[in-house]
Amino acid sequence: MTSQDSQTNSSSHSLALLYPTQLFAGVMLISLGPLLDPILRDLDIPLAKGGILSLGFFLGRVLGVLLLSFVLARVPLKRTLVGAAWVQAGALVVAGLLASSLWPLFGALLVAGLTAVIPNAIAGVWVGAHLREGTHRAMLLVLAFFALGVVVAPLAIGAALSLGATWRWVFVGEAVFSALMAVALMASRLPDVKGRENLRARHLKEMAGFAPRLLALMLTIVFLYVGSEAILGVWLPKFEIDTHGASQSAAAISVTLLWAGITIGRYLTVPLTRWVQPFRLLMVFAAVETLFILATVLSPTLLLSLASVFVAGLGASVIFPLIGGYTNRFPRWYAGVAYSGIMLTGTLGSAVFSYLTGPVAEALGLRVAIGLTAILPAVVMGLALVLGRISGESTSSRA
Repeated sequence: MTSQDSQTNSSSHSLALLYPTQLFAGVMLISLGPLLDPILRDLDIPLAKGGILSLGFFLGRVLGVLLLSFVLARVPLKRTLVGAAWVQAGALVVAGLLASSLWPLFGALLVAGLTAVIPNAIAGVWVGAHLREGTHRAMLLVLAFFALGVVVAPLAIGAALSLGATWRWVFVGEAVFSALMAVALMASRLPDVKGRENLRARHLKEMAGFAPRLLALMLTIVFLYVGSEAILGVWLPKFEIDTHGASQSAAAISVTLLWAGITIGRYLTVPLTRWVQPFRLLMVFAAVETLFILATVLSPTLLLSLASVFVAGLGASVIFPLIGGYTNRFPRWYAGVAYSGIMLTGTLGSAVFSYLTGPVAEALGLRVAIGLTAILPAVVMGLALVLGRISGESTSSRA
């Protein structure tokens, strides 16, 4: 076996170690959606303030990306993952057992969001730095496991609620899972990214100066896309309950179907990356997401709405991982910086758009609020064409 083959096998093994961390990160991302309605009812929180809870979780994700990039860069990746899992377990215990009103729960969710985003960010940083070939494929595979966690979580949460469990015990159960994840990570081996250091202003200037237009487009597309993803993940169950009279378990299935579409789409798109330029895939899939978000909110029945949700998920599936794949256009260490940047702008999009949906829904209704979400992937569709020109893909033949 050559040294190159040995290095490839080592990288593949290390990549596989990231899969379970992404699975649980997906569980954490989507948990608030199926639990939002019972939380609002139990704590007597009005609809307009429901977005404050999602703001807390996603604002925590913003802070987590900043912490990882500007404070924890010299801490080994494995140690960072383990520490985040333990802190997350504590935050979930507080959310489940001690939070008795809006703001204590906001604080617990903020810490949970901060720790939940760290596995997401670390995976992208690691892939961008270690896998210089097949980067788009590796991103799709890693994020497919993330999507799988999002698919499984609503089913499990919906079943637990149907069997009589409260939202508090769901959080406690996730705390136990997080603690088990910490123990498992302690026994694993994950190579660090050499040369990592805490970001400074000069790093950001150097990275932005390397490919400023490409970076700006990547950040804008991710801001819009993840914003749409957050709106659907948090508010879809509430929409199905209020609009179609769905049960708690049926409402949770709406998020499962969304992320089932995302998961399947990511797996099916892996071979397409060999023959189709990424910007073309972005355009087509963003168009599908736009059309079927509208179909979701305009469907006259629950069944048609749920079917449309699934196809919208297929459309949404490739946008984030393909943008993540463009980090290979940056020098090795800055690939991780670029990925941290798209994680940061994505979490900002989540916080902004998921929060704004609450007041819009209170004023105009949930159907209109979620229907307006279609504007975001529609803009992404247009920006993908610009991305093709800036990256040079639209003027080059596919190898």
